[in-house]
Amino acid sequence: MYYMNESNIHIQKAFDWLAQENGVGFLTAEELCATRDVFQARLEKMNIFLKREPQLDEIFSFIVTIVGEIGNNAFDHNLGTWRDEAGLYFYYDIPSRLVVLADRGLGIRTTLKRVRPEIQNDCEALMIALKEVVTGRAPEKRGNGLKLVEKLVLTQNMELDMYSGAGHYTIKQGLTACSGEERAYQGVIAVLKF
Repeated sequence: MYYMNESNIHIQKAFDWLAQENGVGFLTAEELCATRDVFQARLEKMNIFLKREPQLDEIFSFIVTIVGEIGNNAFDHNLGTWRDEAGLYFYYDIPSRLVVLADRGLGIRTTLKRVRPEIQNDCEALMIALKEVVTGRAPEKRGNGLKLVEKLVLTQNMELDMYSGAGHYTIKQGLTACSGEERAYQGVIAVLKF
């Protein structure tokens, strides 16, 4: 029998929320950051808790940067285009060294196709988003955020799984890989382990 621990329950909740035909009301007020200012306040609270962990002295600022970049992207790229429930699922468990983020937005491929219409699939879109300086908000000069995320995850020996559409991008033990998933999820899910 498979034992579902507290952390796995919250990872599954992110997938379940994206799989809902209508996500309104699926998350509690404590789980949903409906606006950027709520997300920023909860990110600052997480920062305070991270600072209290002496074992994380050297990496807590990197964790906050990674989570901030991914979370801010949800708001930057989905303003006015959410499927139904605006905002971001944001869960963290410091003792378990886990952060889970999810949004019911357009997804990475749809966002990047605005400026890179030749993108063929979700895996390619995830790789471009995490490896290249590119933005779905052209003509703005942006696009360093997710590239910075990948660099920090790699250099700080963390793990990251990002899902968007049918793509799954993983960074683990200094290696990166992208694969297709059987099920497609509109939006983005990110699972950070530190």
